[in-house]
Amino acid sequence: MAIPARLGKYEILRELGQGAMGIVYAGRDPVIDRQVAIKTLKREQLERSEADEVIARFKREAQAAGRLNHPNVVAIYEYGEEADGTAFIAMEFVQGRELKEVFDADERVSLPMVGRIMGQLLAALEHAHRNGVTHRDIKPANIIMLADGTVKVADFGVARLESSNLTQAGTVMGTPSYMSPEQWTGQTVDGRSDLFSAGVVLYQLLTGEKPFTGALTTIMHKVLKEDPTWPSVLNVHVHPQLDAVVRKALAKRPDDRFQDAAQFRSALDAALAAPATVPAADEDATVVTPVDPDTTRIGANADADADATVQSAPRKPAPATTAPAYPETPAPSSATRQTPPPTTLATARRPLVPLLGGIAALIVLATAGWMFVRGDGAQEPADTPTVAMTEPAGAPAAAAPPPAAQADTLPTDPGVTIISAIGLADPQDPRFTDDRNALAQALRDDARRQILEKAVALFVDPKSVNANYAALQDRLLDRSGDFIQAVLKETQPELGKDGLMSGEVRAAVRVRQVQKSLNQMSQDERIDFIRNNGDPKIAVAVSSRWADGDPAAPAQRSALAENTLKQHIQSFGFRTWNDEAGSAQTADFTIDGEVRFKRLRATLAASGLTIEKVVLTSWTVRCTDRKSGEEVYLNTQVPEGMSWGSEEKALGDIGKQVGEQFSRNFFLSHFHFTARKVALELRGLPGQDVAGSLLREIASMRAVLGADASALDDTHADIAVNMSGGLADIVQNVQAGILMPLSRKLGRNCLNVASSGTDRVTLDFDPACKTPEMLTRLQTLPPAAFLEAAPARREDVVRNPETLKRISI
Repeated sequence: MAIPARLGKYEILRELGQGAMGIVYAGRDPVIDRQVAIKTLKREQLERSEADEVIARFKREAQAAGRLNHPNVVAIYEYGEEADGTAFIAMEFVQGRELKEVFDADERVSLPMVGRIMGQLLAALEHAHRNGVTHRDIKPANIIMLADGTVKVADFGVARLESSNLTQAGTVMGTPSYMSPEQWTGQTVDGRSDLFSAGVVLYQLLTGEKPFTGALTTIMHKVLKEDPTWPSVLNVHVHPQLDAVVRKALAKRPDDRFQDAAQFRSALDAALAAPATVPAADEDATVVTPVDPDTTRIGANADADADATVQSAPRKPAPATTAPAYPETPAPSSATRQTPPPTTLATARRPLVPLLGGIAALIVLATAGWMFVRGDGAQEPADTPTVAMTEPAGAPAAAAPPPAAQADTLPTDPGVTIISAIGLADPQDPRFTDDRNALAQALRDDARRQILEKAVALFVDPKSVNANYAALQDRLLDRSGDFIQAVLKETQPELGKDGLMSGEVRAAVRVRQVQKSLNQMSQDERIDFIRNNGDPKIAVAVSSRWADGDPAAPAQRSALAENTLKQHIQSFGFRTWNDEAGSAQTADFTIDGEVRFKRLRATLAASGLTIEKVVLTSWTVRCTDRKSGEEVYLNTQVPEGMSWGSEEKALGDIGKQVGEQFSRNFFLSHFHFTARKVALELRGLPGQDVAGSLLREIASMRAVLGADASALDDTHADIAVNMSGGLADIVQNVQAGILMPLSRKLGRNCLNVASSGTDRVTLDFDPACKTPEMLTRLQTLPPAAFLEAAPARREDVVRNPETLKRISI
């Protein structure tokens, strides 16, 4: 389409982008020689029946917003209409950087900068609300940072008008992750809805993540019913007083929120002034990247992206529809401009909220009112908060002392486990020539994949992991954002004597979600994973009593019913367990069943024969997860239409009926594969550098979820290790998960078990391994875990064929 020469009095200079309503142009007011941005609304893009009403409303809203005169508001100068039906708004032309770009680049924002951004955002909202204007679509894409530090809020008077049906009762307008509960349910909104959206922005500034994420219906459920993980849990530099501010801003009921922007701003200022709970991080690593003055950002968002505003149709009396299980992958942004990379590396992979279409919005409106009343709904994984990794220096870094053990502050959750991993990257890889940012990103990505690989190893035998590595990488390892709840620590990259850059990442991982994904892969792709450390152990107990018997008498265990149930469980390949045998290990699950019988007698009139039948009057079947104590299954509904000729036949059939309540996947989906803490003492070491190398080796092992050294000197090391592996003998766990891979790398057993206790293993370094040749092999070859990794991982890290050949075992 040809660019018009003029719109109203404004000369059109060039097209800036495509918006939801029409085209956005850069223009010039020739009277006062002022550059403007012009956003258009074309009549032909509207439904014919509603075009007049929408354009009229467009004009009224633009006129209302035009009354705003504030340094933090993108000014609206004029509304106009052309003869061809094109309506337009001329507004302030702003050169700056969207806050969305900061979040998309995963840049951290210092707390003083948070205060400056939020202070100006709230000042703009305070001015607008005093003048009767509600924004309705506060989001990072509408918050622009100028080179001089000024923050501008765009799209006042425009956001609610970017499609046709925007102010009718029962419609929803906004960007899903930032919408207030009242927007989701189609209720009347006021300035407090903007404050909720501002609270979401504050949460994202403090943590790097959105508080409500997932598919469209999942976001809706979370906004209406769930509280997010509070910022101080995800960012140790956030004072708990800031949690209180965020909690009030994100209150579900408008009456429970800040009642105006001034209240919000005052509470935020007080919380930011509170003393820090931990020493501040390097300020140079947290400053937002300076704005590129050549980057153009107009007063209205022209790009269609993952945070695009969506609008739904009014609610209709239709049945609720389930949203797709997985969100669509968003299309690439149409923006063509590029921003120079930040001077401090602070990027990480992160899934984007998909661009949401009209069909999904209809689904949401059909279910919004119902979900607002009801409290049920499955919880979806949240996105992954990240902590910035410092850019590697041009020269190899000196060997640093081991990092101090860090307290993991996430709330206790049996479905979440803290896992650390060491990522590797080859600085000689041509991909990283003159691009240290790409090198550090590859290092981080490898560490996150290794974290998930360790999570998989909780459930799957190591050989089975390698055999199915391609499928695991595609469905799980490359999707770390789906499974990592929060990144707790990232260390500075270091160049090792093996020639590889390495860096440690510690994260909270949703291991239950990993387990469910593995089960889904087994079901969908028929991958028969070999389960790690055996299958679930299940104890059974089935008892019976007569309904008309003594109620005080204890129920009688039925060996017949239990044996039938055990046969069903053993058909899965699982083990049945007798807790009464005094074994050191206990069952993972207990199935309890209790049934009540009643005898019914009837005499046939013709023959005088009396017929007796046994029928059920009640039954209770439950399954308990012994680790958590959770009752994962309960059924009290009596099977109908069943009777037996004798008690024995009834009990035999009952055992079969109970067994049919459970499947193989039921137990696998609830099975806890627990880690165990081991205190390793290493003695007789030939030097502190060797102690450091061994710490790196141990931390890299697939079976080691975390390793922290409390002492590390020339001859001795104390290392607290958290290991996967459920073998009863702790020494067997250490040998299988640490010593054997290390011995295969070195060609001999250099660490040997000297003694052990309940949770302690002492290892002696063999004096015969103190030769220069052996120590060189220890320190100049990559970690044993990398040498034994799947070929696909080795080839992804090291691209040089000669190097690959050298490190192959």
